Amino acid sequence: MTPKSVLVLAVATALSVAAAAVSLKVNEGYATSAGDGLLFPGLLDKVDRVTKVTVNDKDQKIVMIRTEAGSWQIPASDGYSASIPQVQKSILQVAQLVYFEKKTANVKRYERLHLEDIERADSEARRIRLFQSDGAVLADLIVGKKRYNLPGTIPEGAYIRKPGDPQTWLASGEIDVEVELKTWLRNSILNIREEDVLSAEIRHPGGEVVRISKENTKDRNFTLHDIPEGKKLRYESDPDNIANVVEDLEMLDARRADKVDFAADKTVTGTYTSRSGLIAVVSAVKVGEDDWVKVKLTATPDAQKTKEKGRESAAKIAEQVTDRIDGWAFKVPSFKAERLRRGAKEMLVDKKAGS
Repeated sequence: MTPKSVLVLAVATALSVAAAAVSLKVNEGYATSAGDGLLFPGLLDKVDRVTKVTVNDKDQKIVMIRTEAGSWQIPASDGYSASIPQVQKSILQVAQLVYFEKKTANVKRYERLHLEDIERADSEARRIRLFQSDGAVLADLIVGKKRYNLPGTIPEGAYIRKPGDPQTWLASGEIDVEVELKTWLRNSILNIREEDVLSAEIRHPGGEVVRISKENTKDRNFTLHDIPEGKKLRYESDPDNIANVVEDLEMLDARRADKVDFAADKTVTGTYTSRSGLIAVVSAVKVGEDDWVKVKLTATPDAQKTKEKGRESAAKIAEQVTDRIDGWAFKVPSFKAERLRRGAKEMLVDKKAGS
C-alpha cells in the first residue's frame, strides 16, 4: 500500500474507532450477548491487512484485489482499477458494525429480513468477505434489509447474520453491499460538459458524416450542419444529445482494448472539440448486446495554459485522463452509444409547405 493510501486508511480508521466507541456507549442495552459490541472485534486494527474483498448475490460475484503498490484492481475486468475510496469505505463499514438487537434464529423467517441462502433463485441477500494476504478470512457477513431511524448516534443499520450461525441480528452502522461492477470500478471515463463542447464530427461506417456545433454559448441548441433542402430537424434538441455523449461518460465494465474488435466497418467515431481546448475521439462498437467504446484525449496546441482561474489546463487534463484510460475499452450505457450512432436521417423530417 502506498504511503498516501496508508495515511487515508489510518485516518479513516481512527475516526471509525471513535464512532464505534460512541455507538457502543449510546446503544448499550439493546443487544443481548455476542459481546454487545463490534461484529468483528479487532478488525479495526487490521484494516491495513485486507488484500482481497469479495461481494456477491444470487447472480454474480465481484472480486477486488489489492496490489503491492496499494491500488485495487478487479481481475474480471482485466485488472482495471477499482475505486479505492469505495473499497476502503466498505472495509471500514464492516469493521465498525455493532450488534444492536438480537433477532430470529428461525430459518423460515430469514426471508422477511432478506437473509435467506444466497444460492436460492429468489434470494435478496448479499455477502461480503474480507481476506488477508495468506487467504485467512478477516470478516464474512451476509447482509439483508436496511433499517433506518434507529436510536443513538448512528441511526442507520441492517439485518445481518454470519455464515454457519443461525442467529440473525440487527446491526447498527452504515453498510452498502452493492453487487454491480460500476459501483466498484473507477468508473469515470470522460467528462466534457455539454456546454463546453464547441463542435463534433461523427463518422459512420457507411461513410456518412454528421457535424454539429455551437459557436455562441448563448444559443439554445447545437446546429446540425448540411441539412438537405426540404428537410428540417424533427426536434431542435436532437443535436444536443450528440454533444451530451462526452458528458459524464461512465463505464459499466472494462477490457484491454485489444480484446474488443473495433472493426472499421462496424465502428462509429466521434471527434469532439471543447472550448477549453480538449479533443476527444470516441470510437464505439456494438458487440452482441453490449456497447463498447475507446477514447483518445488530447489538447489543441494553444491549450497549454490554464484559461480559467482555478482550472487545470486542457493539456494537463488530457495527460491525466490518458494515463487512466489509454489501452482500454469500456462497456457503456446503451443510450450513450445510441446517441453517437444516430444518423442525420433519424433526426430529420420533411418540411411542410410554407414552414
